[in-house]
Amino acid sequence: MAILAESTTNRILVTISGVTEPVILERLFYKENNWLVWTGSGFADPLDESTIPLPINAGDFVDSFNLTSGLYQYRIHKADILEPEYKDYQFCCWTKFGVPDAVGYSFNNYKVPEGSWGTIVTPDDCRYTFLWGTDFKAANGSYFTDEQIQWFIDAATREMERQLNITIVKKRIKSMATIESKHLVKGVDYDVEETPYDFSYRKIQRYGMIQTKQRPILDITRCTLINKGQSDDVDLLPSVIPDKKNGVIKFMKRPFKPNDTWFGITDAISRYGSETWNPHIFYVVDYDAGFENSDEVPSDLRQMIGKMAAISLLNVIGDGLMSGFSSSSLSMDGVSESFSSTQSATSAYFGARIAVYQKEVQEYIQQNKYKFGFYRIGAL
Repeated sequence: MAILAESTTNRILVTISGVTEPVILERLFYKENNWLVWTGSGFADPLDESTIPLPINAGDFVDSFNLTSGLYQYRIHKADILEPEYKDYQFCCWTKFGVPDAVGYSFNNYKVPEGSWGTIVTPDDCRYTFLWGTDFKAANGSYFTDEQIQWFIDAATREMERQLNITIVKKRIKSMATIESKHLVKGVDYDVEETPYDFSYRKIQRYGMIQTKQRPILDITRCTLINKGQSDDVDLLPSVIPDKKNGVIKFMKRPFKPNDTWFGITDAISRYGSETWNPHIFYVVDYDAGFENSDEVPSDLRQMIGKMAAISLLNVIGDGLMSGFSSSSLSMDGVSESFSSTQSATSAYFGARIAVYQKEVQEYIQQNKYKFGFYRIGAL
């Protein structure tokens, strides 16, 4: 079951697919908090006793009922579900209709669409804040679309993730062992596949923790010690204490310092197995990483991602408008003027703003490289 919405001049085309049963269609305006349901004669408040939802079939639905300039979101659920829960709905993203006011975090009016993670900054944030005063129009009159700007925003988000070694956009991470045992489907049940973590008795005794490959941690759904030579696994989830910001799983119940006796060593590592005698022991960890949605991203990180996207946009838009000036001269006697232009990187049309943004982004990365991480220090 899927739903898509596309805006035209005076209406919004909603396409419903992947379902054979009738569905109930609902609509939300970005300045309101309540969903309206389709009744056949328009959208009405479902809490009104006189409102009777009208099921519709899959296909194209044309919405032209009381549309005003702004953002709209649609969702559907099967008509035979009388009291639908959140998991029963399928959502589409915001659809821009008409000529709405600028929408974004810098305008304090952006809301994350339901069923979606959102976006770090909006195209309007780039157009009217980070690139204020810049005409997004080429010399031939063509405009940069919101979809093009969003592409640069998404690319900047991924680049910042790599630079800071963190996960920003929420990802569902499953271990290979979980995927194989439950036959999970990528993109439906999980986003990222990870191999099991190697067990090390020395690390457990010294540090008592596992450092996850991605951070920050949102939730841990499985932490199991598996022994490929035995059928019994050890569920460690009840003893887990996550350091979510730094991506560290600590164990509340971990081995005590073993004494020199055989029984002391055995008791200390019995919960975790012996690295020496059982090298085929691994941790299976399933967890969610990143920020819950774009609203949770720190404002300073959001600003730097917006500037990183603006740098790429300025590089493209500058050449589309005109070349940068490399030299100019003015002679007053003959009232003559001459100038020469170039498209070199050092003399770009927006070279000054690009240089300032680049410096700010580089300084932020250097100063915050380990803000979202940690140094692991242990006693030898």
